[in-house]
Amino acid sequence: MLHSYWSSRSNIAPELCTFFKQHGGDTLSAAPCRLFPAFRGATAPPEAILDLIAHRIVAPETHARPLGWLTRLLYWLRISEAAPLLDEDENVINPSLLGIAASHLLAVQNWTLEMTRAGVPPQERARRHLLVFEDDAVVTREGVAALGAALERLDRCYDMVGLDSTDNFCSLSRLSDSLLDLLLPRAWRQRAPELVRARMAFSRNTGLLFSYKGALRLLSAMPVTREVDLWYRDLASDGLLRVYVTCPRVIGIQGLTTVK
Repeated sequence: MLHSYWSSRSNIAPELCTFFKQHGGDTLSAAPCRLFPAFRGATAPPEAILDLIAHRIVAPETHARPLGWLTRLLYWLRISEAAPLLDEDENVINPSLLGIAASHLLAVQNWTLEMTRAGVPPQERARRHLLVFEDDAVVTREGVAALGAALERLDRCYDMVGLDSTDNFCSLSRLSDSLLDLLLPRAWRQRAPELVRARMAFSRNTGLLFSYKGALRLLSAMPVTREVDLWYRDLASDGLLRVYVTCPRVIGIQGLTTVK
């Protein structure tokens, strides 16, 4: 669980742990909750930044892995432009973007290392999942119930699921739902969020779900050189990460509602 200590919502992480224990149902109420400290890029001392670079967690774009043809095409067409984290001299360009990227990858790294140190057998690690929340996440009872239903429908080959998808990901899902409504009463159908494959776009990072395999793939693709949401997108478009989003969203953002 990712906790932004500099946020005004200073108690969000322990409160989310308590909320899941109380309202998580059979699947999520018993899930262990760990509070991984976030990386505060704005006030991090130079030594902390150098440590990130030394461990190849972040780096300038000159150290990025080679991009596939599709990802290069997306950038050439200027469909989206990613802000780099560091300049060529390894100076921080945007402390906020650096902090978000470092926080995500440190949480993933801590999770995998913790299981190794605890001696969790590899076959058991493959059955575990990591939930990462940012400090603007909005979690409701309905959203937790929908998340539990989505967990039961996970593709065994998934690497990452975005839980706060934007509407454009779900337009086809809404169309199929409307057609099904003409054939079957909505009350007769199981209302669980649909998992939609995301190949050439990605939405937001407010709520993410990782498989153990996906966590290892992320770590092997480091360093992060640009905004982390677009870094995830690049891994997906290059076929290195199997990414899905939930439709509708099950985790909201401050100002946006979750699934009803």
